[in-house]
Amino acid sequence: MLIKDKKLWWLFNVVIISLYYITIYYIISHLIFRIYHFYYLSIRLFSSKAVENNNSNKEPKFKYIKYYEYPSSQRDMIRKDNNGKIGVYAWFNKINGKIYIGSGNPLYLRISDYYQKGYLESRTNLSIVRALNKYGMINFSLIILEYTESENVIFSEQEWIDKLNPEYNINPVAGNSKGYKHKLESIDKMRNAALGRLHTDEVKLAMSESRKNENNPFYGKKHSLDSIALMKSAAALRKDLPVPGIEVEVTDLTTKITTIYDSIRKAASAIDSDIKTILRREKIQNEKGINMPYRNRYVITIKRP
Repeated sequence: MLIKDKKLWWLFNVVIISLYYITIYYIISHLIFRIYHFYYLSIRLFSSKAVENNNSNKEPKFKYIKYYEYPSSQRDMIRKDNNGKIGVYAWFNKINGKIYIGSGNPLYLRISDYYQKGYLESRTNLSIVRALNKYGMINFSLIILEYTESENVIFSEQEWIDKLNPEYNINPVAGNSKGYKHKLESIDKMRNAALGRLHTDEVKLAMSESRKNENNPFYGKKHSLDSIALMKSAAALRKDLPVPGIEVEVTDLTTKITTIYDSIRKAASAIDSDIKTILRREKIQNEKGINMPYRNRYVITIKRP
């Protein structure tokens, strides 16, 4: 149907042309974003000196469980495959064929360290970290050598170190830095650097978020009855000294008896409660100025020095 009104015809053409250019702009912008995003993840995320090498065709000549050729862009797959597992991994330099062997208990939690910019910047004392910074993760492949149990993981790591003689493992003894002795000067530097160190709220939040849900090695799991019994037994034998000066006054409205305890733990145990509940009630009491009886029976007052 033809539009006879010139004004409507003009408006119609303006709308069509605008939609055409908006579509073209969206397609081009999306394409540029995807190219930049891939470039950033593959190279710039881990090193400003990443080496691009079209001849990086070296391949591992040993058996393995899983092989990730481009770990810089396969992090989600690596997490899904290895989350909650225990095992031995290897970083393989596709340019020079050099290897680093490590272990994780849990496995993905250890591997995830290499994706943290702060880790790569602060742990340059490690040969593998210096290599990742120099060549870029794009020139490394990640290899899962073996899945094992917690009590065997260090033994398995040592077997692989003895078998492959990895060039990036300065310490030939498995178990992180076990067996390695720092110089006295290095120990003093580490001690001085740690004195008074406080995490910012942003860092604390980031640490908390990185251990939530599927990133938590205990996600979706429950303690066995044997584990619960062991924890209860250990708690019963605990000999932690109470914080000096704290008194917890508990008044039983049924018996009209007031008892004073020298720790929150003892007070919680006496009324069949827990520490968190009593502290939470103290916070509410301080905020609202009202001390409501716990279970309509106990009036609890914490006296701090």
